[in-house]
Amino acid sequence: MKKLKWIWFCLPLLFACVSKSDQGVRYSDLEKILMSDTLHVVTLSRSTSYFDYKGVEMGYEYELAQQLAKSLGVQLKVSTAPDVAQMIQMLNNKEVDLVAYPVTISNEMKNHVDFVDHEYRTKQVLIQRRNKQRRVDVKEAMDLIGLEVYVVENSKYHKHLINVDDEIGGGILIQTVSNEENEESLIEKVSKGEISYTVADDNIASINKTYYNNIDISTVLSHSQRSAWVVRRGSAELRDTISHWFNDIQGNFTYQYLHRKYFEQKKKYAKDTPKYINSKKISNFDPLFKKYAAQIDWDWKLLASIAYQESRFNPDAKSWAGALGLMQLMPATALRFGVDSAGISNPELNIKAAVKYLTNVDGAFRYIEDDEERTKFVLASYNAGVGHVRDAMALAEKHGKSPDKWSDVRIFVRMKAKPEFFNDPVVRHGYLRGEETDEFVSEIMLRYREYNDVIID
Repeated sequence: MKKLKWIWFCLPLLFACVSKSDQGVRYSDLEKILMSDTLHVVTLSRSTSYFDYKGVEMGYEYELAQQLAKSLGVQLKVSTAPDVAQMIQMLNNKEVDLVAYPVTISNEMKNHVDFVDHEYRTKQVLIQRRNKQRRVDVKEAMDLIGLEVYVVENSKYHKHLINVDDEIGGGILIQTVSNEENEESLIEKVSKGEISYTVADDNIASINKTYYNNIDISTVLSHSQRSAWVVRRGSAELRDTISHWFNDIQGNFTYQYLHRKYFEQKKKYAKDTPKYINSKKISNFDPLFKKYAAQIDWDWKLLASIAYQESRFNPDAKSWAGALGLMQLMPATALRFGVDSAGISNPELNIKAAVKYLTNVDGAFRYIEDDEERTKFVLASYNAGVGHVRDAMALAEKHGKSPDKWSDVRIFVRMKAKPEFFNDPVVRHGYLRGEETDEFVSEIMLRYREYNDVIID
């Protein structure tokens, strides 16, 4: 690592010594990145790689790319593509320097790109619900005989499942769905009991298990499959630099933290019924909710419902994504509305900043005259970010629905988890786990109504 740091320190000095008249010099891709002060990467908009959460860029591959850019001393610029083929095309057209996404390693692909020497090893696993005894019914492929397994038609999961079926002598009832679905939407259906089984790569399965604690992903259906980030053919210096960087960070705190954050840390509170202290009190923070609700002209009990949903009234709560405090504000959002990292756990400052943010978002939807209808758009934006809600509104209008009715827009909030929709040209903010946003709005409104039924002001 010391040698790499020396190289990166010296290269700018070397470039500064090059005569302006020396027009015939050919620089390597790494040298061009250092001279331009920007690393251009492309990735997929997915839960595993890159997404927008409350206006903050996130994703496992994205945060790794951030760390890489930081180690090079350059800025990071991220582009997205709808699929691997287009990412490779952008790379070879020199629109980007690096594909920050695990591309399957094959002899054919080696003819087009150079693979970074840091392999991801993934296996295809069966997604199933645990039974009442918290055990699984399918422990190996043979147990699938006579059972329906749902996969996207012509996907790699479909092709592999056909091979598995052939290997065991047939009997798996392979059910295909259109490419309007993807592995994550099918995992959601397994969790809800709408289908019994599907298949996904174990990294995707692991992320989804942090959201759905009733699924099991332990039954392996394939050998390990190798994949890695890629650079252009001939970009040996850049490839080797990234390979060395990956080798250096293995086992360090940041690397381990990112893996736990995305693949292990629980993402959702267990659903439960609203908690009341008595008929006159919701929480110890009621006076603060009453004080600041007046600034947005909301019922204080609605603020209380948000706080319960977000933190269970815990002012020290911290989410997997880094949201903090009673109202679960992202640090950047809190700072935007006057609260720094030192004050974000202070209940009053946290509520004050949250109300300022809610007021700002409310203003963006002021043209929606019905107060309750507008509130639902505000709540959705508080959870997902205004950009995602605007995307869903654009999709609703495109598909002949009302962009100003939550009952129509919520459908497309959910649809933003599917490639057909988050890759639509009218969408600007990519992938969203929209099920959660829709449930966020519904649960807060339900709890608010129940608070109104129970609490005597």
